[in-house]
Amino acid sequence: MKKTKRIFALICLVIIVVAAVKLVPLVVEYLSGSVYSGEPVEVDVAMGATVSDVASQLEEMNIIKSKYTLMLKYKLNASDYDNISYGTHLITEGMSIDEIIKALTVSTAPTNTVTVSIPEGYSIEMIALKLEECGLCSFEDFISEVQHGDFDHEFIKYIPDGNYKYKLEGFMFPNTYEFYEDASAHDIADKLLGTFEQEYEKYFSSYDKMFEIVTTASIVEREAVLDSERATIAGVIGNRISKDMLLQVDATVVYAKSAGRYDMTQVTYADLEVDSLYNTYKHKGLTPGPICNPGIKSIIASAKPESHSWLFYHTDEEKKDGSHIFTENFDDHISTMN
Repeated sequence: MKKTKRIFALICLVIIVVAAVKLVPLVVEYLSGSVYSGEPVEVDVAMGATVSDVASQLEEMNIIKSKYTLMLKYKLNASDYDNISYGTHLITEGMSIDEIIKALTVSTAPTNTVTVSIPEGYSIEMIALKLEECGLCSFEDFISEVQHGDFDHEFIKYIPDGNYKYKLEGFMFPNTYEFYEDASAHDIADKLLGTFEQEYEKYFSSYDKMFEIVTTASIVEREAVLDSERATIAGVIGNRISKDMLLQVDATVVYAKSAGRYDMTQVTYADLEVDSLYNTYKHKGLTPGPICNPGIKSIIASAKPESHSWLFYHTDEEKKDGSHIFTENFDDHISTMN
């Protein structure tokens, strides 16, 4: 019995020691008057970034030892701080956690900028039109840059050669951006691609299956209305491919027929005959490449599709809330439309 107590006491001691080893540096950093000892460094805070996002960013940049010290400091002293401000912030040697937070709350957004919101599901053509409407660059300049521009992002190496319309379709990440009024088409495209890389790396450790995932996600993005159905629709796509069935997704036809502008109000039977590799009523498997630029929710859903036996779905016309009715066979698919 005494031996058991000694072992238990030893285990407790070990736990306390381990906890102390991990916690003491964090406490020291929290209380320290100087936590950063490197060269002056600029921190780019994205629009909409949370305190957690920024704290993680600072930890990755080795500005702070642990994101939790900054998060705790901010939370416990929230009344002392303004909101984190997007833009570029300068962190210099000798700054404390408190000083770093205050530096991050100072607005640095330039006045000669244009804010552009790019929704999930926009194609490259739709983005080009939006940029032209905002007075940033012409439709033609952006399309030309997408087709011929030289971009240095690691994930681009993992886009295979193919018969896609645009190699970079699917990788122009939808978000709200702030651009200088004189930003070039290259600068804008590079920012969108860089944001994709940043967001993708938050959830995935490898680019090996990226192209297939993003291509699936682009179809899911155009088909799903409810977040709760994204993984379900991704599962249907996977099931149909595994059974060597045509996907028969209207959105792929619209992409082909509308030159990526998605400005069609309906799809006719004649449209289903369009001669395009993107027409999933004619060609099995996924489209040659993405049919739009999906958001992160569709990308995650396509990487982890729901496991089920459904092969068909259609809009629930009774609910009219964007939800779908899923079925296992064609007869049920037709009967639920009535």
